[in-house]
Amino acid sequence: MQSDIDELYRRGVRLTPEAYGYIEKNPVEPALLERIAASGEMLLAKEAIDGFLVGEEKIPVQTVVSRSPTFKPIAREYAPSLRVVEKSDVSGKSDCTGKLDDFVGHFRNRFKRISGVLRARPSQHTVVGTGNLKPAQGGRLRLIAMVAERKTTKKGNLFFDVEDEEGSAKVVVPKDTTAFRLASRAQNDDIIAFDGKAVDELFICDNVEWPDIRVAREAKRVENDIAIAYLSDLHMGSKKFMEKEFAQFVSWLNGSEGRQELAGKVKYIMIAGDIVDGIGIYPSQEKELAVNDIYKQYEMFDSALEKLPDYITVVVGPGNHDAVRRAEPQPIIPYDMLKGNVVRVGSPARIEVEGLMHLMYHGTSLDSIIAGMSGLSYNKPEEAMLELVKRRHLSPIYGDNLIVPESHDFLVMDEEPDVVHMGHVHKNGQMIYRGARLINSGTFQERTDFQVRMGHHPSPGIVSVLEAKAGKMHNIGFNAAT
Repeated sequence: MQSDIDELYRRGVRLTPEAYGYIEKNPVEPALLERIAASGEMLLAKEAIDGFLVGEEKIPVQTVVSRSPTFKPIAREYAPSLRVVEKSDVSGKSDCTGKLDDFVGHFRNRFKRISGVLRARPSQHTVVGTGNLKPAQGGRLRLIAMVAERKTTKKGNLFFDVEDEEGSAKVVVPKDTTAFRLASRAQNDDIIAFDGKAVDELFICDNVEWPDIRVAREAKRVENDIAIAYLSDLHMGSKKFMEKEFAQFVSWLNGSEGRQELAGKVKYIMIAGDIVDGIGIYPSQEKELAVNDIYKQYEMFDSALEKLPDYITVVVGPGNHDAVRRAEPQPIIPYDMLKGNVVRVGSPARIEVEGLMHLMYHGTSLDSIIAGMSGLSYNKPEEAMLELVKRRHLSPIYGDNLIVPESHDFLVMDEEPDVVHMGHVHKNGQMIYRGARLINSGTFQERTDFQVRMGHHPSPGIVSVLEAKAGKMHNIGFNAAT
């Protein structure tokens, strides 16, 4: 800010253009200003400011949140209606011992539940396992199995090694069938229904079916005229955390930033992980931290919670930057870290809000599904989310994403959700698929150096808000410069 710059100039410190621009946009605490002035630096570079920030473990200045005296929020009139589905997340329920048998039991549980979804579907074909293919040669059959490996033959056909609880089989999908295009989307560990005939040692497939959501339905709406705000990837503690923009969002919830009618409907905030930037998440992260104490990072979030209207219920799940295990499923953020008055859930978790069944998951597996399938990109995260919904599993490709092999696979989508909410990729995106609303909630972190190197283009400072009675989505942008 200009007063900070004037004070440094008065003390004989000159600034490079980059340092001048940084201080012009960011308030500097008096103690830090004194350290810089007393350091003996005659020409202060931006890199030197970064060093002072890390050395001081600075908590950024919390911008004062304004409240409108004329604000009359309708959400205050409604009692909260929220239920975390019992046994929907792993918190307090882990039974993994770290033995090989855990993995066997885990994948059997996954196969039983997803294959059960397919078995329950009406089919004109006899459903058989791999052990009954030969005796039934010549008849039309349905084989439900897990993909172990996919190849393309010299003739251009697809060749699958598949497995079920009875054994294994070899499936061929000829390139001239209607099934070929769908089957080409299959990944290792997908559980699929293959329709066709057993011929010699092969199963010749001409149709495939995913577990998927069954049929198109109307997107569900609620009775009360409330709204739900969806957030993720705040990354508090990072130098790139958008503190001013987040404070502007909080001010908006308090009726001071325009669009008061919509702001007054917000009854719930759903946060899908990466509340803080964490410590030691990636090499040399300390250079990009404004706060290098994990407890202080969560203190920043607790401080922000205190400024929210008291009628808003906040639901918080963890992400890969939070103070929980990286492997999924993830338990709740510990109480000694996150101390504020929130509803804590694991990742994934199922939460019923005003009758809308939410499936909330941080979204770490989006990296592997985007990398593994052609046509997907970080610019449209909702399309990658759709591929997970079709598979009825949140992390279908084993090995690309760390998992804990619980006996119950919490990443299976048993029920068809009304809302699927993810984050992780820092890009807002929405779509409605067969009545299910898919939402990726973006970020409050500026574009990082890693994202620049990878060519990612995030959409920071945009909050997705569902006006639940009208069934209308809004994307509200917060820009402290305006």
